[in-house]
Amino acid sequence: MRDAAKLPQDYPPAEHVLRDLRLWSDGGAEPPCAGLPVTEAIHGAAGVCASGALALLVDVVAGGAALGAAGDGWIATSDLRVHWLEPVASGELVASAEALRSGRTSIVVEVEVAAAGRRVAHGTVGFSRLEAKGDYQRRPRRSRHGRIDWGAGQSGFRGPWAARLGCVVRDASAGVLELPVTPYVGNSLGGLQGGVAVALLDFAAEAAANAGRGARHATRDLAAHFLAISRDGPLRTRVEELRRDAAGRLLRVESRTEDRLCTVATAQLAPW
Repeated sequence: MRDAAKLPQDYPPAEHVLRDLRLWSDGGAEPPCAGLPVTEAIHGAAGVCASGALALLVDVVAGGAALGAAGDGWIATSDLRVHWLEPVASGELVASAEALRSGRTSIVVEVEVAAAGRRVAHGTVGFSRLEAKGDYQRRPRRSRHGRIDWGAGQSGFRGPWAARLGCVVRDASAGVLELPVTPYVGNSLGGLQGGVAVALLDFAAEAAANAGRGARHATRDLAAHFLAISRDGPLRTRVEELRRDAAGRLLRVESRTEDRLCTVATAQLAPW
């Protein structure tokens, strides 16, 4: 194993979701890769790894690949899609990323996710190119060689990760949840980390799909679009059912602050 690279001192902070996930990344690998252990804390309603945790891993590894393609510029996630091919309840997820397109205003990255040597999930992430702002974004960008262990020395979550993120259920049947925007779930732009924004939508979708029902529906496919950076909270979710059939349920999920719509997604749920 290669030595762990030194992390930036200002991001992520000492207490951050990336650290409690015990996530690692290797931007110097070819292709760039990242991984995290699958623990009960990040299980969804069906007792397997939640789509929100998968989305966070996909966002991180895709972000590293997109930064490599962006040169001296900066990026922000504009859309993210994840699809489970089979459920994963334990072990480790390992994701690898490839930039499919790097244009003047946007970058598109494809991500493959494996567990125990099998492909278990697929993702695509779109990024908008931004002007670098703040000392962290303007710092000289060094080539990443070696593995970064974001969670080195961390024990991980001690209970369900939704509670640690600060998520509160207000009305499960309607998928109404609230999440404060804190440094623990923040990004280098001063807003909500993109993967956490998708995890919130996943929490809401599973809450609505499973409220008062015996079957445990899990989010198998999720497509999210980022409309505004969430800097002020709390974020509040809402769920609308679009379709219900033998294949499962298709839900529209959104999150918003008091004055703006921040993220909207469609989620396909079914029992595993």
